[in-house]
Order: sequence, then C-alpha cells, then structure tokens
Amino acid sequence: MTRVEGWEGYYAALEGRPPRPLLLEALALVPPPDASLPPLAVDLGCGDGTETRELIARGWSVLAVDKAPEAIGRVRASLSAEEATRLTAIVASFGDVDLPRAGLIYAGLSLPFCDADELRTLWPRIAAALGPDGWFAGHFFGPRDSWAGSAEMTFLSRDELETLLLADFRIEVLREQDEDGDSFSGPKHWHVFHVVAQRGA
Repeated sequence: MTRVEGWEGYYAALEGRPPRPLLLEALALVPPPDASLPPLAVDLGCGDGTETRELIARGWSVLAVDKAPEAIGRVRASLSAEEATRLTAIVASFGDVDLPRAGLIYAGLSLPFCDADELRTLWPRIAAALGPDGWFAGHFFGPRDSWAGSAEMTFLSRDELETLLLADFRIEVLREQDEDGDSFSGPKHWHVFHVVAQRGA
C-alpha cells in the first residue's frame, strides 16, 4: 500500500503529536520572519496541520496546501481568530498551486508522493519561489523504501538527490534514515532523506 486510505482516520491518529523534528531543526537555522527573508512560509502537504500551527506560532504567515479537504478543514478549525489571519489554505495538488515568494518552504513527507514528472516540474518552481537565500526543508524517499517501485511516487538515490539540490541550494542538513519501522498502514522499511538547504544567490 503506497497511499494512506481514509485521511480522517490518519489525521485523528496523529492528533496531539509534536512538530516533526526536521521542521524544528530547520527553524533553528532559518532567520525569524521579518528579518532578512519574506515572512511567508509554505507548507506543502500540510496534513493534520501540526507544522502549519508551529510556523504560525513562530510568527510566520503560512500558505498551507493539501489535496485532501479534510486536512485543510482541520487546519482552519485548529486556529484562533488572530492566528487565522496569517493563514491561506488551499485544497489543490502541488502542480496547480501558484507558489508565491517565500522565505521557507516545508514539505514534510509529501514530495515522494509526486510521480517523477510532477517532481521534475515542481522542483524548479520551489527553487524559484524561494529566491536568493530562501530555505527548503523536507523529506525524500530512497530506493530501499518498502514503497519503492510505485509509479505514483518518486524515489531518489543519494547521488540523485545531491545532484538535484546542488544545482540551486547549499545543503545544511542531509541525513539518511534506513531502518524498519511502522506506518499508518502497517510495518514498513523506511528509506528517507531528511533535508534542510538554503537557496543560493
């Protein structure tokens, strides 16, 4: 199984979780909003909304994107009236979204669910939206992942990932996870690259 079935059940199971460590790692490196970067962060594949809420709590305005309406509904319902003024939420596939200039783009466990053609066209748009000195944080799946082989997803070797990133980014974090574990759909082998990178000038 390569895609979670029943998003509402998935989000309910994640309720109350802390922000993913990669986002917190990135936020320790990225200047705060209203400093040297545009004060907008983009959360591609916002899911249950935990990372969107963390970004808003840290002072960012956030464009949250997810193709599951349940995700966007949860994000909106979880914010106070003041917090909601700094949220723009869109139900859409990544390829259908006009990415604005942003200081940070976060894609937590979402880009692997693009097929190869989608990622090939999306990645230059991510780089362009960040402009000089913007930051990217996100995950990519490697070829030893249990879900590798799905035509609906993309899996990159470390060399392929470094080639992709080094064209436009300075890599600050590139950590490889290659271990057995669990997913919402059951046991699986995770081969995941955790990335934080800054756009070059």
